Amino acid sequence: MGPHRWDDDDRLLEDLGAALRGVAPASEAMLAAGEAAYAWRTVDAELAALSYDSHLDGELLMRGGSVSAGLPTRSLVFEGRALSVDIEITPETLLGQLLPPVLGQVVVVTAEGEAGRAEVDERGRFRLPSPPPGLIRLRCETPTGTLVTGWVQI
Repeated sequence: MGPHRWDDDDRLLEDLGAALRGVAPASEAMLAAGEAAYAWRTVDAELAALSYDSHLDGELLMRGGSVSAGLPTRSLVFEGRALSVDIEITPETLLGQLLPPVLGQVVVVTAEGEAGRAEVDERGRFRLPSPPPGLIRLRCETPTGTLVTGWVQI
């Protein structure tokens, strides 16, 4: 492509077409960067901080060792300004409740993307299959806004 010929739309479209024909397929790094940029769509969501983790209770009480590794159930509480999320994770199920109760959807997000979605009932409760091991976060979409939890290792 030579000097810019962008004084009319047809020439601009020709140059853009020529530029796109010479593009190689996207690399894994480019795809990951694009997906990371897409994550910014929830930048205005409220971030809920972890305020309770049942696995830390055992570690704080046991001197020199962790009792949390063998526990089958894990309870977590995340708190935002106006909404909190209480969850209990077993090997099979993730049970949760939004407090105060509000209708909406809860999405489990892993590093690979969405891992599950559930409707929240009138009591604020939801149920999903247990997420895979690794980092997860919850995205709670309600009529009043979106609340996103911090990342936790499952």
